[in-house]
Amino acid sequence: MTDETAGAIPAEEIGDEPIYSLEELSSSCHVEAAWVVELVEQGIIEARGATISEWRFSSLSVVRLAKAKRFDRDLGLNPPGIALVFDLLGEIDRLKARLNAQQRAPSSLAGDSSDPA
Repeated sequence: MTDETAGAIPAEEIGDEPIYSLEELSSSCHVEAAWVVELVEQGIIEARGATISEWRFSSLSVVRLAKAKRFDRDLGLNPPGIALVFDLLGEIDRLKARLNAQQRAPSSLAGDSSDPA
């Protein structure tokens, strides 16, 4: 086990059930709790709970935190910049899904015998 994986959250099925505290998440991902709070404030990761001490995070938050950490480290992005990247990536995914759905649907013009051409 390397230093990077020591204390890491074990691999499991990714889901949205909250199971990690702020301390567990920040410790396992090797980030400051204050940075996690910034990510929550920017809407990058979701915390469930009324107060910071009650916050719980899902394994999906772990994945998003790891991506955010790479954007910070590799691109030097701050939390608002990371939020923008996540928004743009989400929009790309939505557009790809829409395009794929349109490509799978039969074209209204294909095989239309009333076309004057």
